[in-house]
Amino acid sequence: MKDFLELTMWNGGKLRKKCMVRVRFISAIVEDKDGTFVETGRDEEGEGTGIFAAESYEEVKQKIKNCEV
Repeated sequence: MKDFLELTMWNGGKLRKKCMVRVRFISAIVEDKDGTFVETGRDEEGEGTGIFAAESYEEVKQKIKNCEV
């Protein structure tokens, strides 16, 4: 789907759900030992909000590169 990435949300356990993230809402991608945090904004305290993705940093980067934005 144009302008969206399909990612696998991960909660640190066994729960994994597919989700679609609009590329233009992504403000940062942070590699973590357990996966990748895709930041989509900030909360009232200024903390990053977003999702933890099961995909690696490189996989997310490649999906963005291949996206037709």
